[in-house]
Amino acid sequence: MEHDKSAGLESTEVLVEDCKRWPQYLAASLATLFAVCVGTVDAWSSPALPYLQEPDLLLQEFNITNHTSHHIITDDEASWIGSLAPLGALIGAIPAGYLANVLGRKLLLLLLTVPLLLGWVIIIIAQDSVPSLYVARFILGIACGAATVATPLYNEEIAEVRVRGALGVNMDMMFNVGILYMYIIGALDSYYWLSIAACVVPALFALTFIWMPESPVFLLSKGKTHKAQESLRWLRGISSAKSQDIEKELNEMQKYINDSLVQDTKPVIEKTKCTIFKHCIADMSLKSPTAKAVKIIFGLMIFQQLTGIDAVIYYTVDIFNDAGTSLSPFLCTIIVGVLQLISTYIPSLIVDRAGRRILLILSELGMAVSLLVLSLHFWMQDNKMDVLWSGWIPLIAVNAFIIAFSIGFGPLPWLIMAELLTTEAKVWVSSMAVCLNWSLTFAVTKVFPIINRDLGPAITYGGFCLICILGTVFVILFVPETQGKSREDIQLELVGK
Repeated sequence: MEHDKSAGLESTEVLVEDCKRWPQYLAASLATLFAVCVGTVDAWSSPALPYLQEPDLLLQEFNITNHTSHHIITDDEASWIGSLAPLGALIGAIPAGYLANVLGRKLLLLLLTVPLLLGWVIIIIAQDSVPSLYVARFILGIACGAATVATPLYNEEIAEVRVRGALGVNMDMMFNVGILYMYIIGALDSYYWLSIAACVVPALFALTFIWMPESPVFLLSKGKTHKAQESLRWLRGISSAKSQDIEKELNEMQKYINDSLVQDTKPVIEKTKCTIFKHCIADMSLKSPTAKAVKIIFGLMIFQQLTGIDAVIYYTVDIFNDAGTSLSPFLCTIIVGVLQLISTYIPSLIVDRAGRRILLILSELGMAVSLLVLSLHFWMQDNKMDVLWSGWIPLIAVNAFIIAFSIGFGPLPWLIMAELLTTEAKVWVSSMAVCLNWSLTFAVTKVFPIINRDLGPAITYGGFCLICILGTVFVILFVPETQGKSREDIQLELVGK
């Protein structure tokens, strides 16, 4: 009987805790609606480019009767259309950390809906105008680059330590929602509706996220203690004006901010650009925790992109066409999108239990095996080796690759970046890291079609496989475990204490 009572009390406590946490999950989910926008931008080229490169599809889509009045997109133009979004993201990421620190995480994200809507409107009215498509993709990329800096900061700063991992990986899951959304619309409807459907997402984000609170860490850093308290009370589900838990957490946040801010007691006017630059250089001394964090973050970003993930996402339809799979390439992309979304949900359930390192290692090893199988399939194809079931190999290998990426190297580098950096360093290091990430995305998506054409798919995917093996070694040697650790504990570990 006593056991039943204690079990009942435990279940009641769990329900109370869940009630207190739902505002955090709601705010993080609505913030990562912007990640859905980023996913739509990334995935748009996969179903859209076949319309622009196939004469029959283009004539039918734009109701063209005169064959001389339309322009068929060339392979080179298609590669620029695909890669100009990450190039724009590189530009957008540069000032994003500074703007997030000046405007706030919430306001910056809301303002970024303007270039998103503008970019999609240009695509809708551009038809087959290549210069207009170039401009639109570049504008969309700028918004995506800035958002990938601001969104992880917001989610990390609103979360309790116990749910920080689950909320941190939410961004990648929502990114995959955007990809699947584009794949489904692209398979079921026309080029026009593909772009119109994408335009709906940023409008939905603006209408919902505007009601969410600003990051309490940001508000405290600006001296807005009362607003920070209100924000934290809402996020923790505590309605009472005074709470010991809220006061304790606010004090911990304030201590963290005071410890990380450079020359916190000096007047703002003394913090000239030259002074800030000098402090940034000082922070980057080889033994400083910031320098160690930068090495880890940059390494994760490099290996995340050099796995070839964006080449797979941008050119999914082309990959299945080249592989000669027996299923429709558009159907294959939907299968890929569904499994990618499902697999991205897995880290949110286990990342705060299993830890970050083990998921990163399993992720890299899974991708290496998948890419090896894909490389062997194309080698068999090149050598005219017929295998009855070989048409299924590309679908299985690509899906295994996507699943492996989604459980580790997809979401975790963004989470670890926010966990390792101090408040001061987040302003500039996060922008640098996202710039590096989008630079590599641009390079991979631009060069992939050329390497794939000149060297062949077997060598291309074999090269990606080798990079995944090197990434596994990097994680084992250099990446620390941050699961369940406070911001202060993580900084002490980086110092080496």
